[in-house]
Amino acid sequence: MRDRLVTGAGFERKNVEDFVLAAKPDQNRLDFKRSKVTVRPVIVELKEKPDLKKIASEIKKKVTWDNKKKTLTITEPLSEEESKNLAEAVVDVNTQKLIAKAALESRTTAIEYFETPAEKGVLACIPQIAINIQGELQLFDDPELLDYPWELSSYDSTPTEEELNKLNASLKVSEGGEIDIVDGRVVPVFMKDLQSDLGLAYKPEHWDETKLATWICKNVPDHSATHKSKQAFVAAWERHLINTDSLDLAKLNQRKFLLRDLVEQRIKDLKKVAINTAYQDTLFGEDSDKNLIVTDEFSFTFSPHLYSPSAYYDPQTSKYGMYDFRHHYYGQIGDFDSREEFECACVLDRHAENGKIKFWIRNPVRKEESSFFLQKADGRFYPDFVCVLPDERLLVVEYKGGDKWSTEKAVADRDIGNLWSSLSNGKCLFTMLKDKEWEVIDAVLS
Repeated sequence: MRDRLVTGAGFERKNVEDFVLAAKPDQNRLDFKRSKVTVRPVIVELKEKPDLKKIASEIKKKVTWDNKKKTLTITEPLSEEESKNLAEAVVDVNTQKLIAKAALESRTTAIEYFETPAEKGVLACIPQIAINIQGELQLFDDPELLDYPWELSSYDSTPTEEELNKLNASLKVSEGGEIDIVDGRVVPVFMKDLQSDLGLAYKPEHWDETKLATWICKNVPDHSATHKSKQAFVAAWERHLINTDSLDLAKLNQRKFLLRDLVEQRIKDLKKVAINTAYQDTLFGEDSDKNLIVTDEFSFTFSPHLYSPSAYYDPQTSKYGMYDFRHHYYGQIGDFDSREEFECACVLDRHAENGKIKFWIRNPVRKEESSFFLQKADGRFYPDFVCVLPDERLLVVEYKGGDKWSTEKAVADRDIGNLWSSLSNGKCLFTMLKDKEWEVIDAVLS
């Protein structure tokens, strides 16, 4: 059809490639080009049988005659010239007028332009989790909103094994050596572990333990802890280091920038522990339903005009397979990370074909303006697919490979997804799949 539209109806090749699609649903899977238009067959009842021998061969490919029903079916748009040629196949003037009218319809109202939900301006609004902070509801998009216990001086200040290893590694001085002459040739002789930095052997006059701890605190850019608690923690941590066999104040002073980096990372790690504790208590504790809600008041809206995945699915080049997706919210689809994700999208599109899903969205990852997410303690969960159902309920689908199903990240994703669903009063559904368990989706939609 595309070729004949170019040669016979005056369409440009680029328009045809972009805009023509199969008219019958069972032909959809044979058409892998991006589609914009459906050409509806035009059927006209005629009293006179047209003499199809009189028309051009190109026109014959666009029409069929049913001798039993006395109907002429125009299957593709006819140009004005083709319309005149077809009308010459009959003698009766009224029949010629009927053919001309049907031909006009074939290139006008019979061409139905396909629009995606986004192109129609349909909004896809996904409610998110909101949290009550001091009597005020706020979108839960930052774990630091939580009331977490954070008194740095109360934490164990004993240096970790990793911290000690990094410090001891920094003490290893580059190999030194001497030059000897053997048989008239210059020969370098290396001596490992040569202590070349004699400055480590003295105690600095102006840098005592307190000043070093103060300098570290001043240069660690964390304002969540009070200066007093930070000073107490760093001083205790520093004292533990000095009491080890391999370190003293002189060596620590020489490595104060490394000390600062280690303290900064240690504080970040301890803060993560505190936040995770508050996250678990607030979101999954006994009274979590008192402070949390999933509501349209705090929702993410997929913009009809903004969709920016890192890469787009191309059926012609995809290593996962070819499929003509017809029910995606946008005209283009974000690419898939695995064949299983691709197959999951095919399952969703088939359910949409059968009326079980209104439309679905391949959710981009970490795209600030175009990604739906659920906040976790240590990051955000960006589920693979968001589906809008015919009754306006929502279904969020995440696919996990079997090897990742039991990982800490997968468990956290599953927990927050299930919590989001449970807080929605039945409006939001969530499922995480593995091992191609497509029947789980079937059950949810049944």
